Amino acid sequence: MKATKLLLLLVLGIILACTDDDLSNQENQDFTSFVRFNFLVNSNNEPLEFPEVTGSRLPISRYTNTSLKTVKIPVSMSSRSHEGTVTAAYEIASTLPASAYTAVPEQLTFTAAQPTDTIFVNFNDRWSGSDQLEFTLTSVSDASVQLGNLNTTSPNTTFTLALGDINTSYRFSTSRIELAGTAGETTTFRVEFPAGYIASEIDDASLFQYLNGFDFDLERSKLGVDFIEYTLTLNENLANDDVNFQSIVSLASVTNYQILGNSNLLVIKPIKTNRVLATNPASHFYDTSNPFYLVRGENWMDHDNDGICSWRSWTAFAVPVVVSADDPNAILGSDNGTPETDDDIYYDAFKMGFKSSLPNRTTNPFNLQRWFDNESTNADTSPGFNIETAIEFFPENGTSTTQGTVSVIPQFLAISSRDDKLYEFAISGSGTYRQVNASLWKIKMQLRVTNEELYGGTITSEYFIYSDRGYEDPTDLPGNSCVNEIEL
Repeated sequence: MKATKLLLLLVLGIILACTDDDLSNQENQDFTSFVRFNFLVNSNNEPLEFPEVTGSRLPISRYTNTSLKTVKIPVSMSSRSHEGTVTAAYEIASTLPASAYTAVPEQLTFTAAQPTDTIFVNFNDRWSGSDQLEFTLTSVSDASVQLGNLNTTSPNTTFTLALGDINTSYRFSTSRIELAGTAGETTTFRVEFPAGYIASEIDDASLFQYLNGFDFDLERSKLGVDFIEYTLTLNENLANDDVNFQSIVSLASVTNYQILGNSNLLVIKPIKTNRVLATNPASHFYDTSNPFYLVRGENWMDHDNDGICSWRSWTAFAVPVVVSADDPNAILGSDNGTPETDDDIYYDAFKMGFKSSLPNRTTNPFNLQRWFDNESTNADTSPGFNIETAIEFFPENGTSTTQGTVSVIPQFLAISSRDDKLYEFAISGSGTYRQVNASLWKIKMQLRVTNEELYGGTITSEYFIYSDRGYEDPTDLPGNSCVNEIEL
């Protein structure tokens, strides 16, 4: 009997906890339509955008915003059977001056097919930590539509946008751009501002520092909510195929913004060599049918910091490098099962990368996560643990289907501590690869890592990388020094 009463109370509690939208969608309900603020957040207190929903949460009436990005405030009409168009008005009371923000549209519009409209709030200036904006629904065009929920407990006719402390950062969207080397060639990259930015605070002329190996121009080409896109134009012809040309673009200090991520961009025209596409050596180290495919490796290191070097096993998610159809190294990866060619996917036949397929997660390229303690492994703070283009293959004589050499693609890796201290590492390296048997391929290589603060220059580490399990343990390297784990 007690269990029955408890069950009835739980059912009643669930019914009472439902949103009015949930109730109004039930059959045989004769409720008046209503309009109310419908600001929802997920379990991480991150705003959901229409049409995202969460069945376990109710609209909130107050949210603290710490970002300069556009804030989107949904307002919903409960009825999906209401005929015609309904409009609603709102007003804003704020401690900010009117010039510090904009809110659009001036009037909200609802129909049965589109029962949610959104107020977009943009910020033109920074604020202090105690400012806020209070939104109030003031009128509705249809007398049969009520302002606010049908209950008096949570009418949701008002919504307060509290403005907390702003923590703005910036970074390059990538750490490497590769050029073909033709004068007039253009390519784009982005400077990302994860928490948004004030356009007047960003001066292109002082945003970058240069170490140039060739002549090029940079021009702002697009303004986004959380990025600025720049177009790089090459001003000279880098015609010598046997020479590696490179320039470095670095982010300069900007007041009120912290560099958190890639701060160096390597712009490179690599050496060109003749290779037969059909050899496709990179394909032996990834499997596109398995998003969690792992390569396996051994790294000569002193992980315990006890003075003893040993081979340490590691794994990393391996991925192909996606390129355009007209890339000289492009090989068809998938036609997506259609006769059309506009949805075909092409991969670089000679390059592979290490990257997690999970949102904001990273993998363990070259066992680097074992090199450090107190490291952040999130992709937004340590993008260097995802290396989209990591290793390049050079078949012997350009034609061998079983062996050749490899190069670690030179670039900068940004890795942060859990305390948000940023470190950047320049990497390069070389080695060989070969087919061991019908199902196993092996890379033997050295990785060179440069960081003045942690290593006082460049250190070198030894590796084996395998396409699968079933390899024999490598022989120890007596007398060969190895890397230690370092706390970031």
